[in-house]
Amino acid sequence: MLLSLLSFAVHGAVASPSWDQLVAVDDWSELGEVEDDLAGSISTSSADLEGVDCFAAEARSELPVSVLLEVVADVEGEVSWSTAGLREAELLLRDGSRIVYYQYLDLPGWTLTADRYWFMEGWTERWEGGGSFHWTRLEGAEWEEARAEVTQSAPRALEPPVNVGGWVFAEDGSAVTMRYLVCTDIGGSLPRSVQRMATRKTLPDVIVDVVREAGRRSP
Repeated sequence: MLLSLLSFAVHGAVASPSWDQLVAVDDWSELGEVEDDLAGSISTSSADLEGVDCFAAEARSELPVSVLLEVVADVEGEVSWSTAGLREAELLLRDGSRIVYYQYLDLPGWTLTADRYWFMEGWTERWEGGGSFHWTRLEGAEWEEARAEVTQSAPRALEPPVNVGGWVFAEDGSAVTMRYLVCTDIGGSLPRSVQRMATRKTLPDVIVDVVREAGRRSP
């Protein structure tokens, strides 16, 4: 699933937080709340974790957990419905609940920064009344040839050194609480003030994209 790639911290080299650390954060600082005709009320917040800026967005939906999970784990189909500028996506491996995938983001010129790409591991989990899909950066030499092809075809593009995040869905009465969580250091040198301003827009957009596509797929 596409991370909010304009949400990042410029701290230099930092260790990547884990997904378990991210979902355990309980001291989020509220950023604000927006109202959307399709997704309803969307609240956003931020936290510092391991020296990395992390962000969260939360909303409620009447769509089924099964459909929401299907959408956020559709790493190839995301090219057709995400509004974030995703240009390429390929599912490289599916092994039970684990997938390995590649995506390429074409960043607009106004950002004055290079395009980004990432090779990721993702996991889907389901339980009674809920489920999650989360990802982390694929480390090591796995898919080395595929990485080489990307760097050769797009030598200016960068792979974010920190990239962990995911979705959590939980049934709550007649609705589903949906949470989007992400920590990322995109690399490069875009000022932190710019990234925080962009975050206020991109976090709700990710929620709206998923709700719109899940609504289209629901019976």
